[in-house]
Amino acid sequence: MSRRLALPLPFLLAGLLVGCSSWYGETEEPPLPGERESVLLIDAGLAPDPGIASLPIVLPAPEANPVWPEAMGNARHQLGHVALADDIAEAWRADVGAGDAGQRRILSQPVAGRDAVFAMDANGAVTAFGTGDGERLWRADPGGDADADRLRAGGLALGDGLLYVTTGSGEVVALDASSGAERWRQGLLAPIRTAPTVAEGRVLVTTSGNQTFALDAGSGAVLWQQAGLAEQTAILGGASPAEDNGLVVAALSSGEVFGLDLTTGGPVWTDTVVRPRRTLASGAINDITGDPVIAGDQVVVAGNGGEMVGMRAADGQRLWEIDLTSANTPWVAGGFAYVLTDRNELVAVILDGGRVRWVSPLQRLRDPKDSNSSRVFWTGPILAGDRLVLASSDGEAVSVSPYTGEVLGRIKLPGGVSVPPLVAGGTLYFLTDGGDLVAYR
Repeated sequence: MSRRLALPLPFLLAGLLVGCSSWYGETEEPPLPGERESVLLIDAGLAPDPGIASLPIVLPAPEANPVWPEAMGNARHQLGHVALADDIAEAWRADVGAGDAGQRRILSQPVAGRDAVFAMDANGAVTAFGTGDGERLWRADPGGDADADRLRAGGLALGDGLLYVTTGSGEVVALDASSGAERWRQGLLAPIRTAPTVAEGRVLVTTSGNQTFALDAGSGAVLWQQAGLAEQTAILGGASPAEDNGLVVAALSSGEVFGLDLTTGGPVWTDTVVRPRRTLASGAINDITGDPVIAGDQVVVAGNGGEMVGMRAADGQRLWEIDLTSANTPWVAGGFAYVLTDRNELVAVILDGGRVRWVSPLQRLRDPKDSNSSRVFWTGPILAGDRLVLASSDGEAVSVSPYTGEVLGRIKLPGGVSVPPLVAGGTLYFLTDGGDLVAYR
């Protein structure tokens, strides 16, 4: 049974909506070309390129996606523009299990089939819920005791009736998606902090040791492996490989990016997405935690090493680069990449040359009036129903215009969020750090 948000009436009247008929904002038409002066610049961050200030942003029409089978929607990590209604309300809420505690974190974006949505808790246990009402269908703990003394992390991907699970103990486990029964298990001898990618009968996995493996999706047999440079310092989590037309793109904690042949694992090209930033302590961390994106003939990668690049998919040749730091996956649609920076700036970058169209600052501190207040972290974006959707560690979700960067609406969630939202079957899902899976439709 659908129910609206259980929030105090003053919040519903004053805080839930920001000048719009619902939290999701009014249906918006693309703006007409014309000169616009940005008022969104902060500090020494990115600035819009005045040379493209009047360039219109034209997006493809939203398309219904009945499933969200893997990280960022598909093996390319490029789903375009998904359909979602303008006026949505909370449909159900379910408990996935353990929330964040100590060093253990919820790091895996849920995945969704037509009838079930699957989520991993902070202890690595996996639960399946019915998409209609959130009823629990089954629960499994693929990591078991082997993960007991490790940072339990990993991720999920769906393919051909199987749910593929990676674990902190370095195993890939295939479960029957309808029952949770184990079908096969393969050990890779190094912790896995990222979700697997399923493509062309293969399961692609990157370990914390910067090795990329291809497993047979039916049996779990190792087909090939490719090693990158070892890295001593990395951010918990990581990037899932991308695949399209026989090209695998693996982004590593060393800042390396490999283009690999899907059949053999042989290198097609390699690059390093790192720009030294000696003024920031985090400049020593080169990790790429946002997934690489394959958008047609271009690969887009943003990393913690201070650089975002566009590369030609065929040979890895750089097409453009920007001084930009991000721990998130860029969302690519309509010739633009939307990316969230470490400064909490949401940026629209044109893929033709890598110039900045607009910059929109999001909340940085829990109390903006107190410079000592704790920092707010954001995750996303995804593009759904003509809006960019993001969520924060402070328990807020926002919708943002993809045309101008204007914040159109806000909603309060039951807790902070560290993994991107997803949309499947016309339902928007958020997984909170406390272990609540919340569905809106």
